[in-house]
Amino acid sequence: MTLLSEMAPADLSPPPLRRLSADQMATWRADGFLRIPALFSQAEIDIFHRFITTETEFRDGRVGVINAAGKPAELFGWSGHSEDLLGTMTRIRRVVDMTTDLLGGEDIYHWHSKISFKEPHSEGAWDWHQDYGSWYREGCLRPEMLTCMIAIDATDRDNGCVNLVRGSHLMGRVDHVPIGQSVGTDPEFVEKALGDMELVECDLAPGDAVFFHGNTLHASGANTSDRNRTVLHLSYNTVRNAPFRGFDGHKYVPLQVLDDDTILSGTYRPGVDPANLWGKRSRDWKESRTARNDYGYTVAPPRKAG
Repeated sequence: MTLLSEMAPADLSPPPLRRLSADQMATWRADGFLRIPALFSQAEIDIFHRFITTETEFRDGRVGVINAAGKPAELFGWSGHSEDLLGTMTRIRRVVDMTTDLLGGEDIYHWHSKISFKEPHSEGAWDWHQDYGSWYREGCLRPEMLTCMIAIDATDRDNGCVNLVRGSHLMGRVDHVPIGQSVGTDPEFVEKALGDMELVECDLAPGDAVFFHGNTLHASGANTSDRNRTVLHLSYNTVRNAPFRGFDGHKYVPLQVLDDDTILSGTYRPGVDPANLWGKRSRDWKESRTARNDYGYTVAPPRKAG
């Protein structure tokens, strides 16, 4: 127990910034997201795109997350660390430094990452949700969490780009409730937010990135185009916010940061390290055709190539 009279004055001086400017930080605090054009070069995106289209793991290891309408949105996920290109992407210095700035200078670690796939004319959409609405359930006390979303393909309204609600992170965490065949942010709060705040479509070129707060409302529509829509989500948590419960994939593991030239230099292990892949570790889709996971979503088993 601490007496209020015994507490030292708080140090309100901001931590030094590693990569971002004061103006960028002001945008982040007001909007709950920050766009960084060309965070990755076209050459780096080409390497990653070739990797995920030639390794069969990325087709066999996908899962389908069932949305409110009963349609599966396909993703491939992993957590922890690995020495392959997946692990490299999560530890690139420019991403780590920007994330550290946005999370107030706190030490961070990799929470988990996902590749979200929408093939041409696929119906899988993502309902409105806050990421922290799920992560809170694991025992993360603070919303000191964010995602860096990187466009692998160009994204726009036609192929199902992500939509963000500007300033919605200031609402705080809103309960996730059953919606159709899925779960999502309470629709009454979503309706009010969309009436009061600006909807922003994430039209991105390959290599562009958007960092968004764990409480920022977001969703995406179906891909009605003849083009693929592939995006990479890299999610991070502060070390002090590590969950006090939840599954082992989200425990704190120290982040070993890699130089910005690591992708182009090719100094990473070839192939895919299966140790931290969700589809290899989870009992859910080994025991039944579909199952509810800890967040309340229904997931389909990994689909097979062909």
